Amino acid sequence: MRRRSAVYRLLLALLPACCGAAPLTVTILTDNGYPPYSYEASGQAIGIYNDILRAASAQLRDYRIELRPVPWKRGLVELESGRALALSPPYYRPRERPYMQPYSTPMLSEQVVVYCRAAVMQQPRPRWPDDYLGLRFGSNAGFRPGGDLFWQRVNQGRIALEEAADVRTNLLKTIRAHLDCYLNDRLAIQLELARLQRSGLYSPGTLVETAVVSEEQGYVGFTNRDGGRFPYKQDFIRQLNQALAEMKRSGQIDRIVEQALQTARPPATPPF
Repeated sequence: MRRRSAVYRLLLALLPACCGAAPLTVTILTDNGYPPYSYEASGQAIGIYNDILRAASAQLRDYRIELRPVPWKRGLVELESGRALALSPPYYRPRERPYMQPYSTPMLSEQVVVYCRAAVMQQPRPRWPDDYLGLRFGSNAGFRPGGDLFWQRVNQGRIALEEAADVRTNLLKTIRAHLDCYLNDRLAIQLELARLQRSGLYSPGTLVETAVVSEEQGYVGFTNRDGGRFPYKQDFIRQLNQALAEMKRSGQIDRIVEQALQTARPPATPPF
């Protein structure tokens, strides 16, 4: 009986391809607090990764992608429980997240950097992370940037770590000296600092970039704990990967990134 049920679900998944039916809607959870890459505004999934996935959706033969913004930690729980099929945009962390397999083709590369208060950088700190012992770091909840040695120092209590929901909250805590440093994607930090400056909440030079930690890539991660709940999963992944590869080859992803950056940048100050 169980086998018949599995065959029935598979036939349902194949209906769009064989019978001209409407494409199957597939929900991907997206981070609601990671601008400019993935965030929520007026209930909608906004940002570079979400623009890429919408463009990819238009190229899928049998599926349409629905994006649902959620807090990052909730998305991880949904994947771990097998209730959700996919989450965007995790870094590749197979050891820390054994429930997340497979990953899609990478969508983008991000450079992870450290920003610190200028006051704590009066002494040179060339070695990452051992020159930062004793400092208070901020990180986005559910993310683990910084490398294995950094997290060893955190676990040893030699670096203090506080998590917050998003880039803006972490930067404000650092600007106000509740934290010493913050590590995240360079572009996300720079654009949020520009917004804070425009709002009068940040003065240039208060924070300085102090280290380039790593380069990460953003993926769509899929659950491996669904127990057959998503019988179309492998076919969907195959079609999504084909679409992403073609978008990279054609330069479409580069154009999406550039358009998003132009929109997010603050207006230039006119010359006097």
